[in-house]
Amino acid sequence: MGRFASGVLAVAAAMLTAAVTVQPVQAADERPPLPDRTDEAFNEDCLAAHNRYRARHGAAPLRLDDEAVAYAVRRAREASAQEGGALPPGARGWGENRFWFAGYEHEPATCEEAVRLWYEQRWTGGYDWDRPGYAPDTASFTQVVWKATDTLGCGRAAGWRDAEDAYQTYIVCSYRPAGNVVGRFEENVGEPIGQS
Repeated sequence: MGRFASGVLAVAAAMLTAAVTVQPVQAADERPPLPDRTDEAFNEDCLAAHNRYRARHGAAPLRLDDEAVAYAVRRAREASAQEGGALPPGARGWGENRFWFAGYEHEPATCEEAVRLWYEQRWTGGYDWDRPGYAPDTASFTQVVWKATDTLGCGRAAGWRDAEDAYQTYIVCSYRPAGNVVGRFEENVGEPIGQS
């Protein structure tokens, strides 16, 4: 309501002047994006975490890709500009996992934390090895270990939000080829090998 009211006053004031400056209107649910906090060490952390969990399921290691990193950075910043981090679906051909964290420490969350939470969907979401397939509660887990995926790039936007009185981190990891393809789960989501 505060943003709307101030926007109305600004428009009314502009209409009373002889010269009007037109500026793009920011949607009510948007805010300025948080700064990009992606660096090489962050993506190396992402790669190591993914490959450690993938090995547990017989999936080949991923490789980092500059195009995937750039795409993920853009998506993380877009998410940070939306109330609640809501994003429209990603571009065709890309798989995507998203992570959001808020706390009082002035440090961004790590990729290890994000990938661990995605992987833990195996238990928390109850992946059904007897009936492999898509389920919203395990989709992040299955994307992490998806055997046909070979390319990874991750982005992180993070910073302090006064309105929420918290330091927020948005992490997006982009994958190619995309996982979670209907009819392909049995061959792409391997059961754990040994102790997991």
